[in-house]
Amino acid sequence: MNDHELDYLIRQSHPRMELPASFNREVWERVSVASPASVLGGWREIAEALFLWISRPAPAVAVIAVMLVFGASLGGLTVRESSASAQRTAYFASINPLHPAHLTAQQ
Repeated sequence: MNDHELDYLIRQSHPRMELPASFNREVWERVSVASPASVLGGWREIAEALFLWISRPAPAVAVIAVMLVFGASLGGLTVRESSASAQRTAYFASINPLHPAHLTAQQ
């Protein structure tokens, strides 16, 4: 038995039902009403509200200022020495991929 004969037999055994034209629309309306709000949907709404708020000039400037202060204070806490040259050396060592500390960590 080839595929064409099998397709024909399957179509003959299952009569085709005529559905109303609005059947798909009504099903999807029921699904959208019946489905509970997902956790991701809630987080998505919160993120959209946050990004909408940050997109305004005043909150954007405030967020950038807070991030700069936080980054500077965190950088000051991570370096033990308070001299500018020691901080500069520590910064360059942290970003230099050829620094011995980075080379031993990769191996």
